[in-house]
Amino acid sequence: MKVIYRDLKKNEIKLKPENLDDIWHLYNIIEKGDLVRAITFRTVEEKPDDLLRSKKLEKKPMKLGIRVEDISFHEFSDRLRVHGIIEEGPQDHGSYHTLNIDTKMRDGITIVKDEWKPHYLERIEEAVRSSKRPSVIFISLDDENATIAILRESGIQKIANIESHKSGKMYNEESKKSQDYYAEIILTVKTLQKNDNLPIVVVGPGFHKDNLVKYGKEKVPELFKNVILCGTSSAGMNGIQEAINIGTIGKIIADKRVVYETKLVEKLLQEISKNGLATYGKKEVKNALSIGAVEILLIADNIVRTEEGEELLRLARKNNSKFVIVNTSHEAGKKLEGLGGVGAILRFKI
Repeated sequence: MKVIYRDLKKNEIKLKPENLDDIWHLYNIIEKGDLVRAITFRTVEEKPDDLLRSKKLEKKPMKLGIRVEDISFHEFSDRLRVHGIIEEGPQDHGSYHTLNIDTKMRDGITIVKDEWKPHYLERIEEAVRSSKRPSVIFISLDDENATIAILRESGIQKIANIESHKSGKMYNEESKKSQDYYAEIILTVKTLQKNDNLPIVVVGPGFHKDNLVKYGKEKVPELFKNVILCGTSSAGMNGIQEAINIGTIGKIIADKRVVYETKLVEKLLQEISKNGLATYGKKEVKNALSIGAVEILLIADNIVRTEEGEELLRLARKNNSKFVIVNTSHEAGKKLEGLGGVGAILRFKI
């Protein structure tokens, strides 16, 4: 994320998203009631004489400011849709319009809030820091299928699924068909790597992952020079999640947001299971915050937008409790949702 300018006296910050992670951060920053300004395309108003001459109305770029009513995150199109009523601009005040926010925007967007609360400013700082960190490419495979995914700040994004097209019981790992399978995987990874030199984590059961890495180092050593092998009990997205959970790839991805959130949620669940230093539920966590017992507050992103969520964050700041907003689009976030969306790791038992 690039901060173009910041004026907290006017309560406005102009930002330019640079990757999908930034789009996800903006989804968690922009809320109903904000004023968002951006360059967009809209049909230009024409005079009656112009309408007679023109058979087709033309959309032209213009700067609009809309009062936000709804925000939706389209993960696989790398786009954020911000919908609301036009308040600023050359025309159509009072009409509805949708701003499409993506990484191709030259001028970025300006967000104006009634108040920039601390957790929003912290998220912007985190987005700026994370833009300097590498993403991680996952290859999760067995003898039948390979799943290729990227670990992003917003979670794990599946990119491709490749079939080995093996036939019968006489399938040989060293056969031509096996090499074609590996070659197709490597070709897909190449398109993701470009010039970024992203670390690659290869996971899965058995020896298929080892053979892929061996083949890759022979054929494209520059692509496989930064690779980690991790044995898992299954392939596919389950294998990737297992690799994250067991922590063998921590040196590369320990600072990735989804891993951080996953570890905290797993710690919360472990403490709950042994009746240890943890509590969950809005009422119980609020009570723990009030007496200063909370070391880390875990709160789901959809709870943050509510009045109850704001109250919990206010109590956390007041009592010097750290808080982590957990994204509900990945598995750990869904587990936290199952606990009511709020949990706390405690300083002392209550």
